[in-house]
Amino acid sequence: MTKPSTAEPKPLRADAERNRQAIICAAGRVFAEEGTAVTLEHIADVAGVGVGTIYRRFPTVDELVTVVMEEKIARYADRTEQAVERARTAPWEAFEDYVFFMLEQQAADLAFSELILRPRDATALFRSEISRALDASIALVDRVKAAGSLREDFDHSDLFMLINANAGIVRGMGHAAPRSWRRFGEYMLQAFRHSGDHELTPPPRTWARASRARSQASITG
Repeated sequence: MTKPSTAEPKPLRADAERNRQAIICAAGRVFAEEGTAVTLEHIADVAGVGVGTIYRRFPTVDELVTVVMEEKIARYADRTEQAVERARTAPWEAFEDYVFFMLEQQAADLAFSELILRPRDATALFRSEISRALDASIALVDRVKAAGSLREDFDHSDLFMLINANAGIVRGMGHAAPRSWRRFGEYMLQAFRHSGDHELTPPPRTWARASRARSQASITG
C-alpha cells in the first residue's frame, strides 16, 4: 500500500505569487469600498488578471473574503478584549475608544461592517471570532456600568443598535460626508453617558434576553 505523500506543497512561481497578491490586494479594496456582494470577475478586472487566473486561485468570493478579512476580524475580537481589561482602571475611556474603533472600522471597510452585523452568513472561523468579540463587549458594558460611567438604563443591545445605525450612515453618507460616523458617535456617547428627563422605550426583548444570557454565562463560566 502506497503511503500518502508528506512532501510540502511546492511554492508558487514568482509570477503566480504576484498574481495571487494582486488578487488579494484588489479584493481588499473592493470589499472595503463595495462590500462582499461583488463578483470574482469584477475583482479580476480591478486586479488586472484574467478571469481564469482568479478562479484557479479562489473559486468563490467567500474564499477570498476569508483570506482578506481573517486578520481584521481577529484584531476586532482582540481589541474588544483589550477594552475590557482597560476598563478596570479607565472605564469610560475604554468604552469611548472602543465605540469609536467600531464605528471607524465600519466606515473604513464595508465588508467588516457586513460581517459583524450578519455573522450567520460568515464562515465558522469568523463566527467564532465575532462571538469572542460579543462576549467581551458584554463584559465591557457590565464593567463600565458597574463603575457608574454609563446611564443605568443602558443595555448591551444598544451597541448592536449603534452599529446597525452607523452601517446605514456609512452606506448613505460615506462618500459625501466621510467623517459623519464620528459626529454620530459623539452624539451617541453623550446619550449613553447621561440620563435624560424621560424613560426610554425598553430594548427589544430578543436583544436584551440574548445579552443577559451571555452576560450570566461569562459570570458563572
